[in-house]
Amino acid sequence: LPFHHARLRSMTLLDRFKPTLQSPRLPLALLLIALSTAFIFGGDRGYIYYREFAHNWISSHHLTVAANLSPEHGFQRFDFQFMDDDGVVRYLPYNRFPIGGHLLMKAAILPFGGNLSAQVYAARMLMVLFFAAAAVLAYLSLCRLASNRWIALTATLLAFSSYSLLYYNDMTAADGMPDLFAVMLAFHGMVAFVQEGRFRQLIVKTCIALLIGWHVFALLLPFVIIGLAQDLLRARSAATDSTHSSPLLQGRRAVAALLRSRFLLLGIVALGFGLSVLTFNFTMEYVALGGETPLTKLPSVQSILERTNVEQGFVVQASYPWAAFWEVQFQRIFLMFVPYGLIGSGGIIESNPWQTEFQGRVILAIDSNSIVVTEYLSKFQGAVLGVVLSGACLIGLMFVRQRMLFATLASFGFFWALLLNESAIGHPYESIHYIGLPLVFFTVVLLLAMRLSKRDGVIVAAAFAALALFAVSSFQMSRMGHGAESAQVARATEQDIRAIQEFVAGETVTVLNYRHWEFYLLRYYLHQSVFRYRISSLTDHEFTVVGHRNDTATSLTPQNQHLFLYDTGGLLALYRSMYRSVISTEPVARDEFDVYLIDGTLYYVKEECIGTNLTKIIYLHVYPGDLDDLPDNRRQHRFDNLDFVISDPGLLFDGRCLAFIDLPEYDIAGFHTGQAGANGARGWSIAHVVQGPKLISEYPSIVAHEPVARSEFDLYIDEGKLYYVKESCGRDDVQDGFFLHIIPADLDDLPDDRREHGFDNLDFGFDVRGIVFNGKCAASIGLPQYDIARITTGQYDGIDRIWEIELGPDALE
Repeated sequence: LPFHHARLRSMTLLDRFKPTLQSPRLPLALLLIALSTAFIFGGDRGYIYYREFAHNWISSHHLTVAANLSPEHGFQRFDFQFMDDDGVVRYLPYNRFPIGGHLLMKAAILPFGGNLSAQVYAARMLMVLFFAAAAVLAYLSLCRLASNRWIALTATLLAFSSYSLLYYNDMTAADGMPDLFAVMLAFHGMVAFVQEGRFRQLIVKTCIALLIGWHVFALLLPFVIIGLAQDLLRARSAATDSTHSSPLLQGRRAVAALLRSRFLLLGIVALGFGLSVLTFNFTMEYVALGGETPLTKLPSVQSILERTNVEQGFVVQASYPWAAFWEVQFQRIFLMFVPYGLIGSGGIIESNPWQTEFQGRVILAIDSNSIVVTEYLSKFQGAVLGVVLSGACLIGLMFVRQRMLFATLASFGFFWALLLNESAIGHPYESIHYIGLPLVFFTVVLLLAMRLSKRDGVIVAAAFAALALFAVSSFQMSRMGHGAESAQVARATEQDIRAIQEFVAGETVTVLNYRHWEFYLLRYYLHQSVFRYRISSLTDHEFTVVGHRNDTATSLTPQNQHLFLYDTGGLLALYRSMYRSVISTEPVARDEFDVYLIDGTLYYVKEECIGTNLTKIIYLHVYPGDLDDLPDNRRQHRFDNLDFVISDPGLLFDGRCLAFIDLPEYDIAGFHTGQAGANGARGWSIAHVVQGPKLISEYPSIVAHEPVARSEFDLYIDEGKLYYVKESCGRDDVQDGFFLHIIPADLDDLPDDRREHGFDNLDFGFDVRGIVFNGKCAASIGLPQYDIARITTGQYDGIDRIWEIELGPDALE
């Protein structure tokens, strides 16, 4: 008995639980438990638009296609129904993907009838189910490749806890999680074939996978190429060993052996089956478009030509060089290696993939409370790390068996990027198909660690650490939303659409003033309705959805908060009346748009307007007379930012655009407004001084007093305002900027962002605060309300100060 107790004390914790840990079912059970956190920590998934732009509109877009899939429309897949100028209802088909993903989405939402929130939730949970199933298939494949369930579990958990996979695991897109599942299903068939010769299983799994997603071809391509190369080498070697064979005969035998290769047969079957699916898609699209569209003009064919760069489309290599293309790809590869649980509160900010030049944008922020502490990584640094990790995967293949399968898994993401480089650039969620790289990397690292340590406990401990890290990553991702305010907007918007849906009930709807993701949201919630874009020929039976409340018109949904329904005929009459009233006055400035200022409202009018004029952002920077009137978060910028898109507060009708926006109620000195040009070119710009007439009227009373200082300009202080006045003045005198630095009596009065500088910076441009009239110049700016010790002001040309004045306590009294 004493010996027995001594033995128990000497046993390690691992030894005591060794029988349990040796259970072949335990790793799989732990994986399923970990994957359940993706459902538990799913966050607020009842709303179709949340998180960032791509996640929103792609989800609603694909869900709309699935919702429209029905016997009523001959199982056509289309984005929405629209009425053309002749009053004919047509469809916008969307058959770019195999039908399997959309069919499964339709099956998921079908039981919930008209409960749209439940449909959205069910569709999102289906995507998470695909995510979990893909992880299970990856685990089962790695079990065979690594011959160790704990290594397979650890590598799978680490790879599937990456930012991209967790962020997009509930995005309802046919080329998202369903495609990832299809790839993992086909790869599992490849493993069974290579290890056990189960060719029929490989064929079946490949065909099922091709019914769900096209990314399977990117997996098949390296697998078939490598397999054919191996068969060819074996055949040539066997033929060469034959001492009685001529070189010609040896070559024939090698070719015959190659033609008998199962890899070639796999490629032929997959290609034939895939072409059959594609032909079905083209046929359905051709029928939906009335049977008159040439093959090369079908939307799906056009998409293929554009995304493969055969025809000019979204990305052209002349404007997007290969170096920049690969920089984006390796940046995303790096993000696939980083479990989200290791990322701190800074989160991930992916740089704009369309920006070719290096801007030093942040792609990964890890704060001091995390396991890893680093400075912000630039786009270039992230790409370098992606190259290093990809190279490590290739080197790691030297230390493992089954190199063919590992190489196929690691490389299929690259093949897809090369085949459809537009998708690889324009769709950030495509980074999920680099999943093979982290799976291979972590598997190789764990195999080497087990060989070096020669202790199973190390791998088991790593598995439990990966389990915890995956749970933390899922939880942290669920907290990544835009906060309570954004969730409130989502709920209110959904309620708005419910109210609109009750009114519309399948009738024709004209959608105006929409933001991109809201329009896709409307397409889903009103998918049974017929849409219009133009309102040049409307009937009284049509409805119009507007993205802002028009107080001068009677809304059919007055209780709504973000989207409003109007009778189209009445709304059109109202805008025509508004247009006539506006143009009867004189604009404050003319450019690409004529800008009018009437009773505190800015009106933008453009004759001969087209749709692209609606989608460009109008920048509107409003400069207050007193900076203290600005919101706290805008004071450091010295202007209020009211940027907007014409389609938000305006509309296109009768071939012209009209938009209006209310200016803030505080005293306004002036404003800048305009639009940027295409590809960074300079667009149009207007500067207007709102207080110009007031300055002209105040001018005699201002100069009636003695100035507090004289220089190039005479300075006056009156009722908390600083005036700049100059006689015999012209435009050339006010082209350069004015600097105005104010030192307070108490530094604590400074805004937080200015205390380290020791002065308040109120620099300004004359074009929004001053006016030139009758050969004179006058400008004014409100001074801060705190006690001022000293003021330094003058003009600068961007490099040197032209003139400078310092006002001390005596002048300020």
